[in-house]
Amino acid sequence: MTAYDIESITEEYYSCFCGTRLSELGRGTHFICSAGRDEYLKAFGCKYTIWLLVKDDLLVSAYSPRYKELFEKLKAYSAEEIILELGRQFPLKKIKLMMFEREKVHDYGAARALKPADYPMYEAFFREAHPNADPSGWLQDYFTEKADGCFTGYISGSRLLSVCDLPDMPYMQGKIQHTGIMTLESERRKGCGLCATALAAHNLLERGICPQWECGADNAASIGLAKATGYREYGAAYILEE
Repeated sequence: MTAYDIESITEEYYSCFCGTRLSELGRGTHFICSAGRDEYLKAFGCKYTIWLLVKDDLLVSAYSPRYKELFEKLKAYSAEEIILELGRQFPLKKIKLMMFEREKVHDYGAARALKPADYPMYEAFFREAHPNADPSGWLQDYFTEKADGCFTGYISGSRLLSVCDLPDMPYMQGKIQHTGIMTLESERRKGCGLCATALAAHNLLERGICPQWECGADNAASIGLAKATGYREYGAAYILEE
């Protein structure tokens, strides 16, 4: 997969949220009233009724038709004023959007793809990472369904220290893939998460799938991990979940 392919797929993915092709937009501020903003997003369990993309000198405001009157008023505002005003009216979530650039890690240490037979190890990891959760009755089915190719883990002895998973995508499943990461608190900042994440991205590229990363805009650790893996900043999104 070439850098051009990755950039094109990433842009196509975020175009789905915007309700228009980003490649066809010029600089400045654009308003997109889209019925798609009223649809529940697959795997997210909510609607993104307002979705703002900020990228370089571009602002795309995609919104549900029920907010049309509000956004008509906002058309007289600057990009900065639009974000501030919406932030005053709604609990917007700001996330950092990352685009894969190149592989920076080629030694994956003790990281490897997990297989269905690794479930006991994964359950022990899950229970340690989420001590207040009860995985009975669902975790094994979830793991067994996705284990081949969808989990990458960093292993020490018979213990999982970090796991990278591939959750369902709201758009373009099988073409672009978010990589989630969880590392045991006691094992963080030791390189386990980086090895698992880098191997997951490598395996996706080998399968012709574009890696994708996003996280809270204030999550410096996640942003740093993404950059160390080979991602670069693409833009930011301000989201109203309903």
